[in-house]
Amino acid sequence: MAAEIYYPGCSTVIPDPNCSDCPPTENGDVRAMFLVKKTFTFTDITDTAEWSAGILSKDIYVFPYTRGTITVAENVVNGFGDQDEKLDSFTYTAAVEEPNYKANYPFWNAIKNARNFKFGYKTENYVHLSDVTAQFIPKQDVKDGKKSQVNWMISAKFTQDNLIEPYDAPTGVFDQCIEITG
Repeated sequence: MAAEIYYPGCSTVIPDPNCSDCPPTENGDVRAMFLVKKTFTFTDITDTAEWSAGILSKDIYVFPYTRGTITVAENVVNGFGDQDEKLDSFTYTAAVEEPNYKANYPFWNAIKNARNFKFGYKTENYVHLSDVTAQFIPKQDVKDGKKSQVNWMISAKFTQDNLIEPYDAPTGVFDQCIEITG
């Protein structure tokens, strides 16, 4: 007689939700973006010293002045038993405008071929970093109008299992441009 196998199911420890009558709000817009080499690991993403070390070693590239959006799409797969569908992952798509047009041509022309950078962004108070590497697609769209600006339109896309966790933004990292020479 064959042994019967029973799968234990997908029980997950669920943390208690937070409830507040006056929760803090986080204002949107991709106010800054950053790229992090997949070989670089933060011990504490809120630590300014770690950011400085990563920037100096060219493991992190920071663009402190951007604007843009992030959209998140759920990816579902066929379910089993009574479950029609099962949540599989999330696909993030960033559409970010970066204003250093001529000066950043060499960077964006090279990064389009890179496959070893994670994508990060800053909202009003928080930084967010992908768990996986992203595909970067820089575009040079020119809009109609003599007063329109020509900026880089950066699309970053990646798919990962979990939602991105927000962390407090480190102080001083996104306040100004940081130029590394050599």
